[in-house]
Amino acid sequence: MKLEKFKVKNTKKKFIIIFTVCCILLLGGVFLYASFAVFTEEKQFNVINGTYQDPGDIYFAYYVDGVITRDLPKQNTGYIFDEEQSNCTNGVVPTFDNSSWKFIADYSGYNATDYTRTKCNLYFKTGTKTVSTSLGNLSVYTYTPDFTMSACDDVTCESHEKGVFETTDDDGPTYYYRGSVENNYVSFAGYYWRIIRINGNGSIRMIYDGTVAHPNGEASEDRSAGSSDFNSNRNMPTYVGYMYTSGEAHGLGTSSTIKQANDNFYTSKLSSYSSYFDSNSGFCGDRNSLNQNSGVSTGTVATYNKGYIRVASSQPNLICENSRDYYTISSSSKGNKALNYPIGLITVDEIMLAGSSGGIFDGEYNFQKISLNNYLITGYPFWSMTPVGGYIPFSYADLGALVFNINDRGSIDDTYVHMIFYFRPVINIRSNVKVSGDGTMQNPYNFAL
Repeated sequence: MKLEKFKVKNTKKKFIIIFTVCCILLLGGVFLYASFAVFTEEKQFNVINGTYQDPGDIYFAYYVDGVITRDLPKQNTGYIFDEEQSNCTNGVVPTFDNSSWKFIADYSGYNATDYTRTKCNLYFKTGTKTVSTSLGNLSVYTYTPDFTMSACDDVTCESHEKGVFETTDDDGPTYYYRGSVENNYVSFAGYYWRIIRINGNGSIRMIYDGTVAHPNGEASEDRSAGSSDFNSNRNMPTYVGYMYTSGEAHGLGTSSTIKQANDNFYTSKLSSYSSYFDSNSGFCGDRNSLNQNSGVSTGTVATYNKGYIRVASSQPNLICENSRDYYTISSSSKGNKALNYPIGLITVDEIMLAGSSGGIFDGEYNFQKISLNNYLITGYPFWSMTPVGGYIPFSYADLGALVFNINDRGSIDDTYVHMIFYFRPVINIRSNVKVSGDGTMQNPYNFAL
């Protein structure tokens, strides 16, 4: 008889083994979930630097003020992307376009693996600073917008940013309003105005906007003070001047038609408020040319003024290069001191800052973006005071003087000076006025001395 070893069924031991395996699997699942619980999956992304291997799914976690969240902070809430802290796995480099509010991934260093997904931790920090101005404390964005993009709240614009931003003018830091802002309304002298910017010397620069308060995007002729040609003659480059002298590139002997219309508005509507106006702030009608060949700006030689290249390259600049083109009144300490009254027009640089994009333009071909409801747009074309030059635009046969205007769709365009367009006076209010109101359409700013 063969003896066999007696085996006892050890159910307890099996239970312990199964329980242990389950715990390990559960903990692994919890760890895996924890690794991705706060991440959101996204398959659509922009790519820079050429081709790459398909990274599959990409996951995002957002840190706002150091606190992790699944939700991307909304644009215009005071945050900007923190490039230094943000990171991705697998060699992906994260960048972000604050203007269009889009994530852009650089996959040039992507290192594909079979076992890991790409995770990106995107950090956002406060992107504004508080600045003391003549309007009180303003929240000012600290980044520079992309001026190739139009800025407004409708679908026509690539950028939906709005608020106050900073740049520099002849007097120092200046704070300009951009996009579909709703807090730059002023009631002054019986009319409504919109603030363009706080000048470098602290004065308040604003543009005429009608006899009643108009919401952004409303098309209304009331938002202009009248219509006029810029100059009645167009066959010489000198006629691009707000003031001009035949045969001189920066002459000041004759007032343009548009200046006369502006002056008439001042004498009939604003002269009793002269004590409110800042005497040193002027208006730049930049006539500097891109080349200095004989006959440029004075004869029949094709002339391109520097405003042309600033718009084409989407690079606005508020520094007035030539003092003879900086129109000021006689009591001013700067500029040409040629104005009878402290009134002018908006510059094309200020139009770009406000939300109309720069870009290529030429007669009938205009490749700039539409911007239907940034705060400047009236639904009708109106003049700037920035010369484009004297040349032959596309599809035309002869040379003519051209000045920038903004058209009914919010795009910047070049136009012969003899055309009839609307005009909107621009004025500068002293920095020491007493200010009430909050700048909204319902409670606009009011000024008192």
